[in-house]
Amino acid sequence: MEQEIRDRLQQFAHQKLAQSELLNRSVLDGTRIGTWQWNVQTGETLFNERWAEIIGYRLDELQPISIDTWLGLVHPDDGERSNALLQQHFSGEAEFYDCQCRMQHKDGHWVWVHDRGRLVSRTADGQPLMMYGTHADISEQKEAEQALLASRDKLEKMTQQLPGVVYQFQQWPDGHFAFPYASESIYQIYGVTPEQVRHDASAVFSVIVPDDIPAVTESILRSKTELSLWQHEYRVKRQNGDVAWMAGRAMPEAMPDGSVLWHGYIYEITERKQQYLALEQAYSELNLAQQRLEQASRQARIGYWRATLRTGELWWSPMIYDIFGFDPEFTQPNIALFNSMVHPDDLDKLAESEARAFQSGEHNVIHRIVRPDGEIRWVHELAQLLPVQDFPEQVMVGSVQDVTEFMRLQRLKDEFISTVSHELRTPLTSIGGAIKLLVGTQQLQLNDTAQMLLDVAQSNISRLQHLINDLLDIEKLSAGKMKLELKTLKVLPLLQHARRDHATFAEKSRVKLELQVTEDLADAELKVDEHRLQQILANLLSNALKFSPDGGLVVLEAHRQGSQLEISVTDQGPGIPTEFHSKIFQRFSQADASSSKSKGGTGLGLALCKELADVMGGTIGFISTPGQGCRFFVRFPLLPSPS
Repeated sequence: MEQEIRDRLQQFAHQKLAQSELLNRSVLDGTRIGTWQWNVQTGETLFNERWAEIIGYRLDELQPISIDTWLGLVHPDDGERSNALLQQHFSGEAEFYDCQCRMQHKDGHWVWVHDRGRLVSRTADGQPLMMYGTHADISEQKEAEQALLASRDKLEKMTQQLPGVVYQFQQWPDGHFAFPYASESIYQIYGVTPEQVRHDASAVFSVIVPDDIPAVTESILRSKTELSLWQHEYRVKRQNGDVAWMAGRAMPEAMPDGSVLWHGYIYEITERKQQYLALEQAYSELNLAQQRLEQASRQARIGYWRATLRTGELWWSPMIYDIFGFDPEFTQPNIALFNSMVHPDDLDKLAESEARAFQSGEHNVIHRIVRPDGEIRWVHELAQLLPVQDFPEQVMVGSVQDVTEFMRLQRLKDEFISTVSHELRTPLTSIGGAIKLLVGTQQLQLNDTAQMLLDVAQSNISRLQHLINDLLDIEKLSAGKMKLELKTLKVLPLLQHARRDHATFAEKSRVKLELQVTEDLADAELKVDEHRLQQILANLLSNALKFSPDGGLVVLEAHRQGSQLEISVTDQGPGIPTEFHSKIFQRFSQADASSSKSKGGTGLGLALCKELADVMGGTIGFISTPGQGCRFFVRFPLLPSPS
């Protein structure tokens, strides 16, 4: 009975062992893993069929099988490393033998295998004896690893070409943060290497300008909380003390361990930021200047405009709406609207000024407007036509000033001057005639003192008559009452006449007067009022002769300026002070009050010349350097040469 029980127990044990072996074999077959056992002392080995299949063989093709079979198939470069790992396991330094190596496939290519084994017994003297292990094909895994490494190498090469740093920034629930990955360019940004911040990013935050850290921290927290795109601009301080601007952008990702991982890019924007800040400063200054201009505009009642003549587009500054009496909210300015406001009697004057602008580039006219409420106001338009080559649509920019009050005062002044002039003319004419008669009487015997007084009286009456004539001429011009007799005249005889009229004065002043006209202008013609042109030349020549030094030279000349003729008078006098240039054509203006006493003059001559030139369609100007003389010129359109 006892033997029967023992037999049954032994039979049961064999069954359990068989079941265990079957289970183990099923597991191995299911995982497609090869197995091996090796008698280290004798070299005998035992491989399963899967071990041979991995390298393309049937097991019977490799018979007889020994450790030399394995050594003959392993890659030469991997054998030494495998042997070193075995020795570490045999000596107890490693619990398992674990080696990845290459074995040659039957077809000739190399197969990556992962061998794992363990020594299960030793000889009586402690030498390694039996060893069992597994043999798995990991070629696909190795290929994936190689592809990943190649991809990483490619990424590294590309990121090295970028001006900024490509990075991953991670923050854990305990507040710890690091850069698990950063391209080498992080050194150019923060002065640290990727290794220095792989586990702790404190070194990066230490170089951020302290004033910027709160905003950087807050932006990161917001991005983490909302899992939204992080974008921020901030400053870092370099080791040399320079401060650089950085811009960052990264997308956060929640990780299983509760941390947040950002994938992003940081780059330097110092130059762009400085340009932006400079632009912002310029804009701020421009805005301030604009406010000041608007304030000055309101105080001076001056508005600004821009017109595109080809399209009829028009822009007004706020003050123009106020001057013209329009509500900017309900008014769209255009040239047609403006023209409808011009006083009917001033339309021709405005058109003439605009036409002259195409020749001279300047539009300068005072005219009346009729506001929507019927009120008539005077405005002064001053504008410039921009170069057509740069603005082919014919753009004109300018200003409008309300000069109603000025014109009222000017009219009162002109009326007063006109009245006084007319009232003075008759008695002065009588007194002048009487004195001339007295001086011309042969029988009158006067002592030297009486004769001197008569000469002074005659001279002063002549000056007063000249002044009154100039005042009356200006009054006529201002009122638009001066009648002109425009005729087509040859230039050369006009200039010869002017020189001849002043020859005596030049001789008396001990100044040489020359006339210079180029041959191509010998038959040139102008359409002017002869008397008024001679009046202009008389003023210019008399001034030049009066202010020229003894032995000096005054040149009256004519030459072509494009489609215009320029007549100029050049002297060698003291010139005109720079600070007086802007006033030279104003009424009653003289550079030096003492000159009127020493040289004689009313301060009206040049003002009259300008108005006469304007009314005949010409322009007047001058060039002067103090101490080096002066050159006045007047320009008129040249008529086409007669064919």
